[in-house]
Amino acid sequence: MDAMVKIGTITTTHGIKGEIKVINLSDFVRFAKGRKVHLIKDETRQTLVIEKVRTQGDRLVVKFAGIDNINDVLPFKGLDLYADDDISHQLEDDDYHYRDLIGKAVYDEQDVLIGHVTAMIEVPQGHLMEVDHQGKRILVPFVKAFIGEITDDRIIIHPIEGLL
Repeated sequence: MDAMVKIGTITTTHGIKGEIKVINLSDFVRFAKGRKVHLIKDETRQTLVIEKVRTQGDRLVVKFAGIDNINDVLPFKGLDLYADDDISHQLEDDDYHYRDLIGKAVYDEQDVLIGHVTAMIEVPQGHLMEVDHQGKRILVPFVKAFIGEITDDRIIIHPIEGLL
């Protein structure tokens, strides 16, 4: 199979006309009319074309072309959606794919291990980096004031008093 990246997880159906609810895991717009996505079930890939998409709360409601009945999408519940890994998507300086940050070790300026990135969270003000610190979840604003250097294997942060 070609290189693909996981972009979402189907949580449930929506209505009776073949729509589904999706948790969006993509760090840039991949859910748009006309885009192709892939479902993989039992080693079989099914390619679908997005007919329409809208936001509902913290989920996306997606309708695929040619699927117009709830019974056609019931088997999709719980499955992941994938897109071709578009390496042509160029990032700006200081921009990162979430998948490249998750799992990285996080250190402070004195080279003391703080923990590892477990998730990236989008909020209206920007992005938060979730770090597992000794079994405790800490949220670090993903802005220059808090984030120092990012290398292939680590992220250096500037923690303020009370963060840890």
